[in-house]
Amino acid sequence: MKSKHLLQIFVLLAVLFSAVGNAQSVQAKPNAQAPDAVVIVRELTFWDATYTGYVDQARYEKWPFVLDATYEFSVTATPTSGDLAPLLILMDASGTELATNIGVLTSTQPAGNYFIQVEPEAGSGFYELMIRQVDSGGGGESASTEATPTSLTVGEAAVITVNLNNVPAAGYASAEFTCTYDPTLVAVSNIVVTNLFGADPATAIYDPQDGNFIVAIAGSNGQRATTSGPAFTFSATSLQVGQATINCSARVSFGDDGLTDIPSTGATLTINAIVVDGTLTGQVLASKPVTISLYNLDSSLATSVVANPDGPFSLTAPAGAYTVDATASGFLGAEGPAVITAGETSTKPTISLIAGDIDGNDVIDQYDAMTIGMSYNTATPDAADLNADGIINVLDLEILAANYRASGAQDWQ
Repeated sequence: MKSKHLLQIFVLLAVLFSAVGNAQSVQAKPNAQAPDAVVIVRELTFWDATYTGYVDQARYEKWPFVLDATYEFSVTATPTSGDLAPLLILMDASGTELATNIGVLTSTQPAGNYFIQVEPEAGSGFYELMIRQVDSGGGGESASTEATPTSLTVGEAAVITVNLNNVPAAGYASAEFTCTYDPTLVAVSNIVVTNLFGADPATAIYDPQDGNFIVAIAGSNGQRATTSGPAFTFSATSLQVGQATINCSARVSFGDDGLTDIPSTGATLTINAIVVDGTLTGQVLASKPVTISLYNLDSSLATSVVANPDGPFSLTAPAGAYTVDATASGFLGAEGPAVITAGETSTKPTISLIAGDIDGNDVIDQYDAMTIGMSYNTATPDAADLNADGIINVLDLEILAANYRASGAQDWQ
């Protein structure tokens, strides 16, 4: 007699703990799977509304609902008291079981009549139930593959990161990634799974071969990926020059015995040839410091160096064809071609710069002589001190006169 009264109290509580603002009908039915348990029929009528229920070993709850079109949806049962581990069972109107999971269940179903049955997988207690629509088309769920760096030389390695983006609130129970790449351009190694699916996830890796590999990750002990971020990383070592595309497509599971494809974007690695430097040496004579400059064929500066006081210089640059010139204050320059060979040293012939171009207009003339006169017995401008003795006088004029009317850069072959 007492047990009957207790059951009536539980039924009354089920009525009181219904969705906010809506009274729910309650109907007791026998449970075929557990004859001693009673199934209480509730009403589940709104997306995103919170309903409260109670189950134990003698009481299950059934929540009917109607879909007017095909929907992807998730049902979540969150325990609020006791030691309850709620088991969710999705059934159609005939009672055929469609999906089952503990705590969270996600499924896609066509228009029709369905119900969610809540049973205690373990324990008992109150729970909050919510059914929400999953907008699989507009939620932006995707997988992306990123490379760091995106440009490297043959033999270098990039870190490849594979991400899950816009993970829905219900989370993923597992994910399967199929990665493709050109094995003639890159070699894959060092696959490392992150904790996106919780601590100590279960992983299975189909090792790289013939340009593809598979990484499968499942959250252990009910853990799920509920936030966006890196799922795993690996190394891609470049093998030869080219453009290598790496893409990891993904299929995800909501824990309902199905896999859903999500969009994916790949990464491109630009692999450059190994650049081996060569050396250019020579000697340029002048009484002033000499700057040796190496120019690319498009006239951009590749590198430069100041020659030693007695003229020797050494330049290091990538193998290729260049133009080299030598300049000094108050002197006409020298210019010529230079070819640098990888791993080798090329030498330009020794050359002496011609003194007297004080104003730097590539001709030695009366205007340069006038500068000496205007600066006589001083030390400035430095370009007029042609013998670098610290004073501008007739000795500088004598040097200028020896080269009078010379013009243009010398041909430095």
